[in-house]
Amino acid sequence: MRYKPQHLAPRAVARRARRQKLSRLGAASVVAIAGAAGVSTSLVGADATRPGVVAALGDANTLGSAAGQQIAGMARTPSGGGYWLVGRNGAVFAFGDARNHGALEGQRLTAPIVDIASTSDGNGYWLVASDGGIFAFGTATFLGSTGDRPLNDPIVGMAATPSGKGYWLAAADGGIFAYGDAVFFGSMGGTDLRQPVVGMAASPTGKGYWLAARDGGVFAFGDATFAGSAGGRRMNEPIVGMASSPTGKGYWLVARDGGVFTYGDAAFHGSLAGQGGAPVVDVSATPDGDGSWVATGGRFLGNFEVTCYALRGRTASGLPVSRERIAVDPRVIPMGSEVFIGGEGSRIAADTGGNIKGRRIDIWRPSSAECREFGRKTMPVYAPQ
Repeated sequence: MRYKPQHLAPRAVARRARRQKLSRLGAASVVAIAGAAGVSTSLVGADATRPGVVAALGDANTLGSAAGQQIAGMARTPSGGGYWLVGRNGAVFAFGDARNHGALEGQRLTAPIVDIASTSDGNGYWLVASDGGIFAFGTATFLGSTGDRPLNDPIVGMAATPSGKGYWLAAADGGIFAYGDAVFFGSMGGTDLRQPVVGMAASPTGKGYWLAARDGGVFAFGDATFAGSAGGRRMNEPIVGMASSPTGKGYWLVARDGGVFTYGDAAFHGSLAGQGGAPVVDVSATPDGDGSWVATGGRFLGNFEVTCYALRGRTASGLPVSRERIAVDPRVIPMGSEVFIGGEGSRIAADTGGNIKGRRIDIWRPSSAECREFGRKTMPVYAPQ
């Protein structure tokens, strides 16, 4: 068993990350925008504030989206001519040369679906739930699951072997479960992680895999090569997914705001950072690595009136005021809940106010001048999960 728990990016990787400039999309209704140096970013759907929208980066083709759906994950076909989106309720949406081989929509699930993986022939797929339950469709074969055993932490992602005869499941604590011809190369289970694991990707050979943590830490096992990470640097938003380059010598990480971080030979194709739309939930790369797709998800809570305050002191929860904490009407957003405000980012409901009623949110800024600059805005708000 071999593992390489690398969390801090080397200086060279850090310098490279600083050089990367994330492109911005100017409006929620954008269909296609040409970026600097020929990088293009295109959005499927007329309203990017809705979850279930897919953005095509680089030479990835615009194929379709499931706008309005609470998407949990995505997987491309082996040809790269299509992809599937899966909803937390088990609904499956197929685009391009992807075919719908079955779904769980309308069925009673004991746990929400968190990811999807394709078979090697593209004629089937597996869905995995947070309790590790596996659902096989098309040519996908059921090979085992954790659905009938207690888990220390929920399953957050899965990856299939190149043969299509096996798969790995990854848990939030870094635990790995291997089935079929998938080989166990190591895990972070039992290790004290700074942040939970949020996703995984398999190496092209099937002889290794990477795990990605919420803070951008990357853990490499087997022949998966550690090429750098965002662990140790301040992130605007948490990492939510990763994808491997075709050679296995690099990978992409994507953050909740659509920021994209590239390592090794993974090329930067653009990002959605600064767009102000729905939270991103997953990323998938084209077979040649010259493009990628980014899918948004979350549960749309509505458009809220957002104002600003600059008072010092503590919130109603007892915690000090900060940019990360907002005032809400607890009848609408329960205290302690994490929400994602399109254009503002992830925030925690930690305060209340006499004038904060209904779909109203108060954010904090350190000065009255910054609050005046912010003004009063109508912004989309989501539950990230």
